[in-house]
Amino acid sequence: MTLTSVLCGGRRAIRMLKTAAVCGPLMALPMALPLALLPATTAVAQPRFDFAATPGRLSKQVVPTHYQLLIDADPARDGFQGEVTIRVDVRQRTDAIVLNAHQLQATGAMLHDASGLRPLDVVPDEARQTWRLVPQDGQPIAVGPQRIEIDYTGTVQKTGQGLFRADYRDITAPADAPAARTLATQLEAIYARSVLPAFDEPVFRAVFELSVRAPAGQQVVANMPLQAETPEADGRVLHRFAPTPPMPSYLLGFTIGRFDVLEGSAGALPLRILTAPGKREQARFALTATEQLLGYFTDYFGQPYALPKLDQHAVPSTRWGAMEDWGLISYAEGGLLVDPARSTPDTPRRVFNLLAHEIAHQWFGNLVTAASWEEIWLNEAFATWMATRASEHFHPEWQVRLRERGWVEETMAEDSGQATRAIRSGRVDEQAIWDVFDNITYAKGGAVLSMIEQWLGPEVFQRGLAAYMADRRFSNATAGDLWHHIGQAAGRDVRRVAASWTDQRGFPLVQLSSRCVRGRTEVTLAQRRFTAGPADRMQRTWHIPVRLARVSGGEEPPHTVMLDQPRRTVQLPGCSDAPLLANAGGRGFYRVQYTPAHQRALAAAFTELAPADRVALMADAFALARAGEAPLDGWFALLAAAPRVQDDSRGALLTMALHSLEALDAVVEGLPVQARLHEAARALLAPELARLGWQAADGEGSEPRALRNLLIRQLAGFGDAEVLARAQALFDADEAGREPLPAAIRSGVIGAVGARADGPRFGQLLQRLQSAQGDEDRWTYARALASGRDEAQARRLLEAALAGIAPPNVASTLPSLLGTQGPFGEMAYRHVLDHWAGYEPLAGMQGRQYLLPGAAGRFVQAGQAAALLADQARLVGKGGALTAGRQAEQIRLNARMRQRDVAALDTLLKGWRPGAP
Repeated sequence: MTLTSVLCGGRRAIRMLKTAAVCGPLMALPMALPLALLPATTAVAQPRFDFAATPGRLSKQVVPTHYQLLIDADPARDGFQGEVTIRVDVRQRTDAIVLNAHQLQATGAMLHDASGLRPLDVVPDEARQTWRLVPQDGQPIAVGPQRIEIDYTGTVQKTGQGLFRADYRDITAPADAPAARTLATQLEAIYARSVLPAFDEPVFRAVFELSVRAPAGQQVVANMPLQAETPEADGRVLHRFAPTPPMPSYLLGFTIGRFDVLEGSAGALPLRILTAPGKREQARFALTATEQLLGYFTDYFGQPYALPKLDQHAVPSTRWGAMEDWGLISYAEGGLLVDPARSTPDTPRRVFNLLAHEIAHQWFGNLVTAASWEEIWLNEAFATWMATRASEHFHPEWQVRLRERGWVEETMAEDSGQATRAIRSGRVDEQAIWDVFDNITYAKGGAVLSMIEQWLGPEVFQRGLAAYMADRRFSNATAGDLWHHIGQAAGRDVRRVAASWTDQRGFPLVQLSSRCVRGRTEVTLAQRRFTAGPADRMQRTWHIPVRLARVSGGEEPPHTVMLDQPRRTVQLPGCSDAPLLANAGGRGFYRVQYTPAHQRALAAAFTELAPADRVALMADAFALARAGEAPLDGWFALLAAAPRVQDDSRGALLTMALHSLEALDAVVEGLPVQARLHEAARALLAPELARLGWQAADGEGSEPRALRNLLIRQLAGFGDAEVLARAQALFDADEAGREPLPAAIRSGVIGAVGARADGPRFGQLLQRLQSAQGDEDRWTYARALASGRDEAQARRLLEAALAGIAPPNVASTLPSLLGTQGPFGEMAYRHVLDHWAGYEPLAGMQGRQYLLPGAAGRFVQAGQAAALLADQARLVGKGGALTAGRQAEQIRLNARMRQRDVAALDTLLKGWRPGAP
């Protein structure tokens, strides 16, 4: 799966499932347990895969081998019927068979064994989401192959989980035509059980042989190629598909609707992209990218794509992110389509990265499946890491690794408190399943893999992964399997190093000092856990491959020092006035703190640093300042130097600076110093927009285009009257039909107008949101509407959210957008509390835990943190504790900064100017 931000395309604030960048689970924290008392390490052992020993709720004594499934569904109906025959291997005599089922009603169940058909009683356990199948004759079920036959009915969901509906406007139909509807599936993590009774845990791989009965005229697509279509007397058609390879239940996928189809191929492999009618041409970028990626991954892994076809589906509404169903990947429409007339300059980057993530899953996750949810990082972290690698390979001009740093920074902020977990954190409670589909799994997991690859070397890492894939193909795997093969390729104890990163919470702060001793540089390194809040009382140590390099080091290669103890001193050849960098190249998942003199020397040499080192230095300076470990003036010194950077990394550096300015803006919301901060932001950014201009130059690359669009939006938000006036004029011309907004600045202009919208323009934006014909447009208008500073408009937007102005994925997120983009978080938070019964069904099971923390995104009072924890416990329960705990820690951090740093910030801003040496 893919994580998708509620800010649509960014990776900030609240995330939901593909649910995996681009928008929850482990054992959730009991609300009564103080977060500081959680153990530092919860998952120590890294054994190789053993089916019997794999954790899970279901018995390993009944194992499914084959599902023959018939789904009878119609997009016009709110329910469906199902018939399933499950072949099982009973390994121990038993009185009953227990499998997963949820939101289903059994209408008949039989056991077919050597004695014939035996009726079964179905005993539901709603709390555990299981059915217990008990023979009515009271006789036990014998050892050996058996067959279970079940007839049942189920519900089509209104949110993006299980079998769900996606309503949309058919742009090829008359304007007054009723809304069209597609049915699609999202079965990860535990939603297969709402579509069929199943052994719904990753360790149970079985063949799925699917048939779908649907009305004539409806197209049906599934994991495998269509084998036959049989018209029936009542006007319906039975679609029968080829059997899948053995796979877990969460990878089952199908869709029913009317599609435009764009066809292509990767070698002999047929490719198709399904879109809503009229949007076929918007899939061309994705088709070309798919052709590139399949060849790249085949070569890298040494294993061909395993199925006879690959379809991808742009779901026109409702769903979040994307899902890697084998042979039928589905995406939120904005994650797959690129509209040359309307998409932002960032859209191709986002689409390519998301495609790379999901297609990588066809190997990581599908061909080789994580043994259990405890090991889900083997799917998601590797897909994240591989997507970055592929994006960098095909599009180096996108500055992929530099821009990825923003996501890593957000993750490090979450991981620096007590409300966090290890990548491998032990038993996963199904009630808190979404906790493990978080930034720790995706971003931290991917960053740790990148760091280990850098330490071992890319060739060694690739050889280890290829051996892992060959050994575990069509099976399950654990961390022990992975590190066994990579360790063999490297000839090193990789498992011990990796476990220090995957099996304990948090990350280290590396402190560096150096001096010249008898013609050699003596470097002292120390480590402790980095915390943005109270100090961690538990001592812990990481195995840190610290990469040391001199600024302007010429041909001198970096030195890697394994810091595997609290303190270590090493000697490097020679002495130099050039300062040393730790984490050279910026791939280490750790912070670096230099002595004050060393930090000043690095700031003076800022423009001489490699782009990744500039970004890492600036990120560490801001994080240390937020934590109270360094003064803010160190970060502002680097910020002042940013405009002097003249290479292609300039856009990524300024984008990171903008995110930090936004974080400071939240801290000082409503205080007099906020106006001075906005003035400083305009002084930094306005010359950059003036340099770029409002129109792209001939041959201009993607980086300036993306930066221009962002600057227009942000400068208007920071109160730049000239930018706002020009954006309003462009918007008004578009609204009047005189001149359409150029695609390259379209979302920036709309965002700028929303930030300071008057009554008429707010109404126009609201109408555009309601009539938008695609997901990307909906998110553009939703963000713009939520960024305003008019209280009456904010109330009107919240009322519209519950009145059906947009599909559930967008509507349920509007309070979070208000809470993270402007001064109306308290209003949005109270609105969600007062209308919980309306928002909970809109958000769905995986989304409800983010409703309150999202609205609290700019809270700055410690009392608000306590209220959030209490409200979340009352309304969401165990599954929302970790999400609320993280947001509560960020609120307390903002409160400390507001109390500690405001006076110093005010003084600093009086004399600060960008570009100063």
